[in-house]
Amino acid sequence: MNRWSGIFKIQLHPDSTTYYRIAASLLLSRSTKGLAVPSGNVIFFTGDRVEGTNNDVIRRLSDPHNIAEIMVSKFGESVNTFVIEASIFNGPFAVYRDFIPSVNEYGEPTTPYDAAGFPASTSLVSLLSKFLAQVKKEHFIPWS
Repeated sequence: MNRWSGIFKIQLHPDSTTYYRIAASLLLSRSTKGLAVPSGNVIFFTGDRVEGTNNDVIRRLSDPHNIAEIMVSKFGESVNTFVIEASIFNGPFAVYRDFIPSVNEYGEPTTPYDAAGFPASTSLVSLLSKFLAQVKKEHFIPWS
């Protein structure tokens, strides 16, 4: 099976100054009826950073491209994998501000999570849609 893998920085909102770094490994095989359909999508949100270590294992397991490839090896060649890094960090701590409606400057929720309007799902769909549009635009992948 053919796969495309790469990393892009994606801006969730046009007026935002923050970008999400997303790595992916995508199925691009052709079948007799066109492009093969993946059996599933695996989405992994990275967590906090571990800085100042010279440990090769930690360095490899912190690399989003490597994480995407490890997930393919675990879930199978027929899946698409996406690794999303936080757009901002509070020191070493990952802050996913766009997925939680109300957070303070440290990334901590200021109110109980309100799922009305599905803010986390909406942000995720928008982010991955923009990522796939960028892949298609820059690499001429023939998706319809």
